[in-house]
Amino acid sequence: MSETFNSWILAARHKSIITMLEEIMHKLMNRHVDMINFAKTWITDISPMARTILEENKEYSKKCKVMWNAQGGFEILDNGYRFRVHLGNKTCDCRLWQLRCIPCPHAVCAYYKLNLDPDEHVEHWYRNDTFLKAYSYYIQPIPNLKMWPESSNPSIEPPLPKPMPGGPKKCRRKAKDEPKKKYGKQSKKGVKMTCSKCKQTGHNRKVCQTRSEVRDSS
Repeated sequence: MSETFNSWILAARHKSIITMLEEIMHKLMNRHVDMINFAKTWITDISPMARTILEENKEYSKKCKVMWNAQGGFEILDNGYRFRVHLGNKTCDCRLWQLRCIPCPHAVCAYYKLNLDPDEHVEHWYRNDTFLKAYSYYIQPIPNLKMWPESSNPSIEPPLPKPMPGGPKKCRRKAKDEPKKKYGKQSKKGVKMTCSKCKQTGHNRKVCQTRSEVRDSS
């Protein structure tokens, strides 16, 4: 959730602190209004997402067969599998009811067996009034920065620069597309070696054969 919020305020994060806070406040105020208007568009007291899931479960429940023990337990036959449903505990072996808190197809089938409406057994946090409670606290507008009253408290100054460990860097930071310069001796790879004694290529003075031939002849 924090990553989603950070991406939502990404444009305001690069501004000064007061401007950033004002833009975040305006975004929250607009979202507050949008969510309240969204709640007014609900067709029923149940949220649209929960309503869609419940209607799909109602349609699927038509394929199931139900057996009742005359108390609170039901046995639902679904495509060769048997699922136990207990309406008092609001549990089903498929565990969808426990996970979503919306009656699963097997629970819907059990409610229809008792001529009960599954809509009345959707948990309260999918209800319209619970949704509006999250937006019952409003953000109050504030005046412009120039209209703020002057404070007698000392002004907040930025912290003093602190020397970092290690010596200061002598070389500047190069750009990514800037070519790198190589310092030191240049490589002699690919250069033909020339002897300074006989002026022939392919060897140097230390291994020159002319010098050894002169010694042998003497």
